[in-house]
Order: sequence, then structure tokens, then C-alpha cells
Amino acid sequence: MTLVTVLSIVAVISVYAVLIGTFTGGDVTVGGMGSGDLKYSSDNLEAGTWASTLNTSGPGATWYSRLDIAASGYSGPVTITWQLEQKGAAWTNVTGANLLTSMVLTGGAQNVYGTGNGAWAADNHDWGAHSAANGTYRVFVYVESA
Repeated sequence: MTLVTVLSIVAVISVYAVLIGTFTGGDVTVGGMGSGDLKYSSDNLEAGTWASTLNTSGPGATWYSRLDIAASGYSGPVTITWQLEQKGAAWTNVTGANLLTSMVLTGGAQNVYGTGNGAWAADNHDWGAHSAANGTYRVFVYVESA
């Protein structure tokens, strides 16, 4: 008799259990970075003219790049790989034209220059030294958490 009573109570409780809501959280991005733009300059001045495109005087002419990061929300150590590419039928890596930057992102807006530590320096990487022929080039950047 006790078993019948327990089964009856369980049956009544399960009949009256009503779903009152479901909840889904928003997206969670782990290790993601906000937006950024690569900019180029022929004068390499920290407060100089940095633009999304650049025309140089010819092969071997000096030019530099920086990554302008908008408020990223990501803070922590990163490794940034800079790679020069040349346009042909498709974009291809220019052999030996790469650079590694190790630094800490702040989570806010910041400019990252083509140096070993990302800080502006008079000896920023000169991509023109690798653009020995007429054509169209670009710098491609990979940012990875360290």
C-alpha cells in the first residue's frame, strides 16, 4: 500500500509540473578581438599621415604599416604575425617578408606598429625593402593569444 501511495503522489506532481520559461544567454566570444584597420605610411611618423591605401614612387621605396585596433574588449598577451603579400592571379606571400610582434593588448583602442614590441619606433619594418617589383602589395596580419 505504501508503494501505491508514493506512485500516486509522483503521478500527481508530474501532471502538475508546468514549464514556466526557457532562457538563452547572449553570444560569448572567447579571445575575440573587435575591429581594426591596417594603415600605411611612407614617412613613418607616429603622428604623420597613415592611410588605408598608399602609392609609392616605385620598387624599393620605403613604406610602413600599422594596425589601428578599435576598442577590442580583449586584453592580454598576443603574438602578431605580419605577412607581406603580392597580388597576381591570387594574393601570395612574399617569401621572407614577415615579422613577429609580441605585446599585450589593453582591451581599448590602440595602434600597433610593425616592430618587435608593437610600439612606434624610427626603425619600423620597411616593407618597401621586400617590394622589389612593380605591382600591388598588402600586409596581412594574424593576431593570436599568446
